[in-house]
Amino acid sequence: MPSQFEITLNGFVNFLRTRGAARVDVVTRQLTQYTEPYSPARDFYRRIINAMVSGRRANDDAAICKAVLDAAPQYKKAHYESVVEGWLKVLPDFADTRPLPVHTGRWHNESVTVRVTPHMLLAFPDGHKEALWLYVKADPLPGTDAEAMLWLAREAMPEIYAGATPVVIDVRREKVWRATPDGGEYGAWLEAEANGYKFLAERWEGAQI
Repeated sequence: MPSQFEITLNGFVNFLRTRGAARVDVVTRQLTQYTEPYSPARDFYRRIINAMVSGRRANDDAAICKAVLDAAPQYKKAHYESVVEGWLKVLPDFADTRPLPVHTGRWHNESVTVRVTPHMLLAFPDGHKEALWLYVKADPLPGTDAEAMLWLAREAMPEIYAGATPVVIDVRREKVWRATPDGGEYGAWLEAEANGYKFLAERWEGAQI
């Protein structure tokens, strides 16, 4: 049976990170945004992430990132500089790779469907594949967030690319996560959290009637 509520990976991880009454605001904001037309103005890092993806696809990472950095408005420039600096430092780990088409996978239970789409899917010379999620915000990515992203990505990986390894990168701090949490308790916790999301989402929907 399809889940009633479908959200993005980042949206669900943001919910997991939030505690107490603030969760109501998180769910309300997400559901409101999902009903509105997409606005690039809300996506502060879209252009620099696109540049990183395009640069890897063209095997011309530094030049393409620099072109977007040079064209960035002043209020974005310092943030983009930090992202590009970090990306070029971790890039040697991914330099000899071939980009593959990116697909969306899903993790779901009866309450929530989480859309899981990597920024890149890279093939290495030895044949193994890695699906990359790029975190570029100013605040450090908490390890618990990275673990949740990796677990959900692993569960959705058969739809993305069977056998690929999920990788989460905190680009500014040059930190790479690959180790996925194991054990049934972790999955049970996420199931319970999804049920909590559904409860708040249904309450919000009821208030709109």
